[in-house]
Amino acid sequence: MDCLICGIEEVESARLALGYKVCLTCGEAAAQAETEKRRGRIAIAYAKGAYQYITDDTNLKELG
Repeated sequence: MDCLICGIEEVESARLALGYKVCLTCGEAAAQAETEKRRGRIAIAYAKGAYQYITDDTNLKELG
């Protein structure tokens, strides 16, 4: 089966067995993009609190 994103590379049978339908190169690029997107969602939610991952967009805007 060809990669759903690039259509060039063949998806390995081991990846297909795990449920992936994209090649390793395209999968890595998508994972890096998601990591960069989530990197901006870590903030201190209250004074002297620990860093935490913010999932709600409204909370992210309020925190500054």
